[in-house]
Amino acid sequence: MSGLVTRQLRFSSVSLAAACRIAFGMLLVAIAGVPAIGDQVWIEPQRPTSLQSEWYPRSIETRTGTVVHFDAEQLRLKPEDSEEEIIIAATRVLWITLDPITPTEAESLRLFAAGEYASSLVKLPEILRAKPAVWRQQWMTMTAAVAAWKSGRSDLALELVSQLDQRPLPPLVVAWLPIAWTNRPVAADAITAAQARLSDPSPLVRLVAVSWLLSSPQRAEAAAVLTQLEPQPRKEIARFARILSWRIATPPEVIDSHRNWEQAIDSLPMVAQTGPLTLLIDKLRAANQLDQANRLQWSLELTPIHPHYDWLGPTSSDRP
Repeated sequence: MSGLVTRQLRFSSVSLAAACRIAFGMLLVAIAGVPAIGDQVWIEPQRPTSLQSEWYPRSIETRTGTVVHFDAEQLRLKPEDSEEEIIIAATRVLWITLDPITPTEAESLRLFAAGEYASSLVKLPEILRAKPAVWRQQWMTMTAAVAAWKSGRSDLALELVSQLDQRPLPPLVVAWLPIAWTNRPVAADAITAAQARLSDPSPLVRLVAVSWLLSSPQRAEAAAVLTQLEPQPRKEIARFARILSWRIATPPEVIDSHRNWEQAIDSLPMVAQTGPLTLLIDKLRAANQLDQANRLQWSLELTPIHPHYDWLGPTSSDRP
């Protein structure tokens, strides 16, 4: 059974699509000023052990309370009705619905969801001046990095990534790196910005820069840097670097390897899977493997791992 089919069966009792619709709906409720109910944390189900069947559907877990701390290793949540904190592995955190949420944060996220990236970006200084918790600063800053890239401020996007890479990041934040996962043409400002920082001290900056240059005349140089990133000790960077190397695979290589690639993606924490799946969909389409590409596309559309999937692309409108 393929990894994605397994995932769909595993989460069929409460689909990720329903979970994310509820999560984003809760965000809109917060924007509308309905009384607070606490932060809601959406958690990847525990994967079955070797003695458990993968056919039994496992629901997305949700916990409500106050996020006390969230870093690269764990999230600590204090439920409303208990003094005992719940500890959750950071790799299992898929999404957090903030509540209470400041009007500026809410407006920034609303604009981002609407694709109004430049307007969303300008809210960042005001958000940071309010000094939210560190994890919220990291999350909103990474969202702003995506918004900067999407609105023609790629130099700023890389600078924000550089600042974020000064300390360990929760996997949820790393998953939102402004990586170009497909071989679509990249804007000229992104190519210029990437060339300037291809030797940056920050591995995250180099990873993003390489992804932008893989669709440019500097593809060979970018591929060489990608090879340097693959063996480095930070697992999240090494994995993303290895997956980005698939972008330069030929159609015959894609046809021979895509099932192994799918299994490799399925082994990642679920929070990190959307970008790699988007890459695989793009490569399968380019190799004229349309049935396989559409299967994965529908999987992402029916069971999205997080809201706002459209910024990653390809969207349903790209389907032949």
